[in-house]
Amino acid sequence: MTCSSRPTLAEITDWVADYERTSRVAHATVHVLPQEDLDHVDSGIVAVHLNHGPASIYLNVDCERRWTAALTERSGEFPLPGDHLIALGEELLTTGQLCEYLQKRTDAAAPVS
Repeated sequence: MTCSSRPTLAEITDWVADYERTSRVAHATVHVLPQEDLDHVDSGIVAVHLNHGPASIYLNVDCERRWTAALTERSGEFPLPGDHLIALGEELLTTGQLCEYLQKRTDAAAPVS
């Protein structure tokens, strides 16, 4: 089922660029990628690669125009010294702020029905 109301890859790319002009995702690397789902090839996904944990976070928008975050799985134990734990917390907090920003932009760009 294709949902045409999802933000486009171009919109998401612009929104992330706008966000990064005034804010940033602490310590992490952010990429906007095309959807791999053939039903939603015109939309995108935001990949945040964490530098202080063996994982990535994927921000995705669904057909109801709601943004959610998915943390990739990791196996085993990953001991962190205190400063790395603080940095990981900053990565998670600022990724959440990016997700909220994308939701606000999506809500503001809602198609007129």
